[in-house]
Amino acid sequence: MNEWHEISGIRDGIPPAPGPDLVRTVLLRSALSDGPPRIGPWPYRALALLVTEARNRRPAFWPVSALIMVTGVVFVLASQEHTELVLAFLVPLLAATGIAGSYGPERDAAFELVAVTPTSPRVLLLARVALVFGYDFVLALLASMVLSGFGVADLGPLVGTWFGPMAALAGLSLLLSVWWNPEGAISVAVAVWGCYVLTFTELPVPDGIRTLWTTDPHTIALALILTTAAIIAAGRGEPIRRRRATHRS
Repeated sequence: MNEWHEISGIRDGIPPAPGPDLVRTVLLRSALSDGPPRIGPWPYRALALLVTEARNRRPAFWPVSALIMVTGVVFVLASQEHTELVLAFLVPLLAATGIAGSYGPERDAAFELVAVTPTSPRVLLLARVALVFGYDFVLALLASMVLSGFGVADLGPLVGTWFGPMAALAGLSLLLSVWWNPEGAISVAVAVWGCYVLTFTELPVPDGIRTLWTTDPHTIALALILTTAAIIAAGRGEPIRRRRATHRS
């Protein structure tokens, strides 16, 4: 009898389930409302997306990139020479390796989770590229301003030595990362970068490498074409990968 008494009082203190009137009221208010709540104007949404992607980025990326740039600046100030060469070597390679990790399950632990969100993969990729490229650009610009402030080189020509190569090599790395994989993209970027380094030796290198390492309309146009192709290709089934990201074993 005691057991039956305990069972009969199991709902003591728990309110009953809502009746049909409450459900009807909620549905009526939803039908009469203007739709889902607005998040805000597009600049606010873009800023929120950038903040979210910055938090998802590997924490080591930010200090490591800054440390590499500071090391280059210290080297130039200590040697008082090779100013343009140091930044022309350092900045494009730093941007290309950082951009390569902006897409794909190999570097993105939340790739499969992000793939089912309503946000377009192209928008996410564009946000990540803007973060990485923008961060490296700001670092390189600050480094150039510091060197210019110390009288090592003029700011305009110094920026011209690294901006074009940075944009072109980052665009190439991004396209290969989307169509192939990040490791392959980094390998090709390092190979192209190494060919430019070899132009300062007597070893034979492909023609036109030095042309790629300039800031002119051709370099900027190449960077825009490569980046646009990568954005368009994002989310289209990863055509050259051995298997889809959603079918990994």
